Formats: sequence, C-alpha cells, structure tokens
Amino acid sequence: MRRVFLLPGVIQSPIQPLPASPRRVFFALYSAAMPAQLSLNKLLHLLVLVCLHISVAGADTPVPFGLPVQYRDAEAAPDFVARKDVSELASVDQAQARLEETERRLGPYHPSLAGEFVLVAQLAMEAGDVGLAASLYDAALHNVRVNNGLYGDQQLPILRGLLDLYLLTGNREGFEARAAYQFRLLGSGLPPFEEGELRAALEFFDVSLDALMGVSWEGRGRELLALHSRFESMAEAVCADASVNLVWCQPFTFRLGRFYYLSEHKLDVFVDDPRFERTFSDPEWQSLDREPRLEALQRRLFSKGETVFERLLEINPDSPEALSALADWHWFYRKRDEATSLYRRACRLSPGRFTQAAPLPEYPRLAFNWAFQEPAIPLDVSLTVTERGKPVDMDFSLPAAGAGVDPPGRIRRAIRSMVYRPAFIACSEPVERELKMELAFID
Repeated sequence: MRRVFLLPGVIQSPIQPLPASPRRVFFALYSAAMPAQLSLNKLLHLLVLVCLHISVAGADTPVPFGLPVQYRDAEAAPDFVARKDVSELASVDQAQARLEETERRLGPYHPSLAGEFVLVAQLAMEAGDVGLAASLYDAALHNVRVNNGLYGDQQLPILRGLLDLYLLTGNREGFEARAAYQFRLLGSGLPPFEEGELRAALEFFDVSLDALMGVSWEGRGRELLALHSRFESMAEAVCADASVNLVWCQPFTFRLGRFYYLSEHKLDVFVDDPRFERTFSDPEWQSLDREPRLEALQRRLFSKGETVFERLLEINPDSPEALSALADWHWFYRKRDEATSLYRRACRLSPGRFTQAAPLPEYPRLAFNWAFQEPAIPLDVSLTVTERGKPVDMDFSLPAAGAGVDPPGRIRRAIRSMVYRPAFIACSEPVERELKMELAFID
C-alpha cells in the first residue's frame, strides 16, 4: 500500500532541493509479510501519522502546465482523410501493376526500383491506402539498404516519407521506431554536428517525450535513465560546440528541461525520515522499486535544471526565452526572490508578455503532439492570479458542450494545482491580474 504524507520537522538533505510544494514528500512503505513481533506502538505511530497528514498531503502537488491541458493554439494535427476514390484506386492499381512488371524484368533488387517504390507509395497515400503505402516505403528502404549499405544517405528521403505517413495517420509507435532509426543513421548525436543530424535528434527526443507524457513511469527506471543520459550528453556537447551552440543549444536545452519538469511530476520523491528509519528498520519494510541512480536524479532535479538553464543563459545572455526558462524553474520551486529578479530582466527584453500572468512552465512549454491523440475537448478558463502567483476565483466552461456542463474533476484539480507566475507592472513589481485561457484537454 502506498500513501503520501506530510512529515512535520523533516530536515532537507543538503543535496535535496526544496520541492515544488512544501507538502510534496512521498514515502513508500512495503511489507511483504508483516512480522509477528512488530509492536503495537510501532503500528500506532504509523497510524497517527497517516491520520494527521493524509488528508492534506496531495493538495499542493504541482502539475506542470501541458499536463493534462494545453493551449488550443498549439500546433494542430494534420488532417488525414482516407479517400477511396475509384479513379485514384484504379490509378494506384495500374501503377502497382507496372511496378510489378518492372520488378520481374529487372529483378527484385535492381537499384532503379527504389524510386519506383516511392512514387507508387506516394500515389497510394494520396488515395488513402495507408497499408500499401507503408509496405512500398518499406520495400524501397530495403532496396536501398541492399544496394547502398546499411548507413547510406539514400535512406533519408524514404524515412522522411515513412515519418510523414505515420504522423498523418497518428501511428506513434511506427513514428517512434523510424525516428530512432533515423537518429542512429545520422550518427546517434555524436560530433561533428550537422543540421540534418541535429534535426533528427530533436525529432527523436520529441516523440520520446511525447510517449512518456501520458503514461505511468512505474517500472521504467532503466528506460528513463538511458533516455536522460542520451538527452543530457547530447545537450552538453551541442552547447559546448561554438560552431552550433548559438542556434542549437536552446532547442536541446528546452527538450532536456521538459524532461526535468516531467520527472518532477511523475517520479516519487523519497525522503529519508529518521522516525521511520527507527520505527521500521526491519528488512520487510522497504521500497521495492527504489533504484539508486534514479533516486539520485530525483534528488538533484532542481540543481540539474538550474545548471542547464544557466548554461543556456551564458551562451545567449540577452535571450528573454532563456531568462524566462531559468526564472520559471526557480518560481516552480518557490524560489521567488531569484525568479522575480530574472523575470524583471526578461520583461525588459520582452515587455508585452509580462502584462498578464501565465501558468508554468512558459519556457520550455510542455504539450502533447495532437497527431497522436484523440480529438481534444475545448475548455475556457478564467481566474485571477495574485501578485504571489496564487490562482483564485476560477471559472470553467466547455464551449462545445453548452452552459452548465463542467469539465471532469481531474482537469479542474490539475488546473488548481498548477504553478502560476504573476503579471508585472512596468517590469518592476508583481501585480494581481485576471487571466483568461483558451485550452483543450484529452478526455
């Protein structure tokens, strides 16, 4: 059984930053078999802590904006209509027949067949025959690998066609697999860096993050650590390379920052409390899913995020986005003095944005890729954000559902649990302002 507690008097470890909420302390206790010798006093000790704190522990757990709502003006998924026009299908049939005849005449692995496979795949896609298009792209890819080797650049336009097909049809698993293959094909993020390699890396990281946003992270320790290691090492290398860092450090840093915001929300934070250590020192009372490396990442999330955003700011000190990213990170962790100073600097460079409040993070923004989601439900939210960033006077409405219909409780709770930065007057003092947002969520 897992429970969430507020433990009064807990002293933070020097390497554990102040959590985003003072109440966000998770403590998982497991007992495979309750020892018979466990005293009644020990059980009463636990029961008292549960009764005192279980009702308030989860109330202030922050939710990063983008989970589970995001702005409606986020990039929309491309429309795909599976047309089955008779004339188009007949054209595809004819093209396919010609392709088969050429294949019989030249042999199945003739180099000229790759281009023919791609042309017929494009026709099939236009006609709405997704299965045929995918099989033809795969055939073209196999032909090129046979004739030009496993790492030939001739694969890239074919991979692009497959990625576009999976994006249009909402096939995230197919897109993720081919994006990972494209990333490996272009060097797996190792220097020297070229534009195509960097774009492929961002595409791979984007779909990897998107796949992690809507699922539980329970039992994914190895996968998360491997992804973080790849994220972190490539971002560090790109930002250290003077030939590319002015353009590419920010997008890589922002992807890594998104991973840290997700980690803050998704991962349990284990805090050693001496009272529990004394009371439940038996080997049966232990966290079965604790992984030392993952726990180390959890404990250092704030310092890691601060480091990567400060590094970005060193490369481009006049970037309002970089300033806001570091400020958002401080404000999210309730370090308001540092955040306010950074916000004032960012405001002087981009004053229009600070006339109103905003949910965090603004930079980097978290958002699902709509191409891989069910149709979103519009949601209008009106609230007031105080000068301390506290949301009050919230009002929700579903414009597509008519008056009197409320969004699900989980959506309302998530919006109330988000962290907001205040508006600023003349880039100087925080001020209370009304905030209206046109959002969308996945039911």
